[in-house]
Amino acid sequence: MRRSWVIRMNSVIDLRSYVSASNTRLLVMVDLQERNYEKLAKDRASDLARSMENCTLAIRHARSLGLPIAFTRQAGHPGWIERPAQAAWISGFEPKRSDMVFERQQPSCYTNQLFEDTVSRVGGFAIAGLVAEETCLATAIDASHRGHRVTFLSDASASRGRNAADAETVHLITTKAIGLFADIATTRHWLLATSPRTLEGHRYG
Repeated sequence: MRRSWVIRMNSVIDLRSYVSASNTRLLVMVDLQERNYEKLAKDRASDLARSMENCTLAIRHARSLGLPIAFTRQAGHPGWIERPAQAAWISGFEPKRSDMVFERQQPSCYTNQLFEDTVSRVGGFAIAGLVAEETCLATAIDASHRGHRVTFLSDASASRGRNAADAETVHLITTKAIGLFADIATTRHWLLATSPRTLEGHRYG
């Protein structure tokens, strides 16, 4: 099957991913808690600082467009008493009153019924954040089963090391796995695709 491409300056963008990203109606930020960041830092996750910078860019962009933002995090199991520090948001990434916050018991964001109801109304979303090898992958699989379009911001996400694999290797494998169920985009391409009048002046092949 022939692919189409958007050509901009010196970059080439897969048109399918570009169109999917441009249809984003919700930005989902996952597991931006201090405990996750500390674990990734110990694992020496590849370019963690850059991933967090891209998270910031995505959030600022969404707010500037009035795009809804959903923050999700793992909740303690019923009956557990969780120390506040375990669930604390990373400084600078605390949700605002206008943002949505969803807690879940399992990796997939869809295990929270309110999240599923919200996404069912909008149809498509972009996802980024920490613990990508669990949360982003599980959510992308569930979204695919429901016919929802997902754009994974690979460079605004990070994964933890697993067994004998380091964090960078795990994230590369995770990104390829998510690509089976969702579209993959860099933060820069997502910003471009969701900016007003982004198709003006582009060439297609």
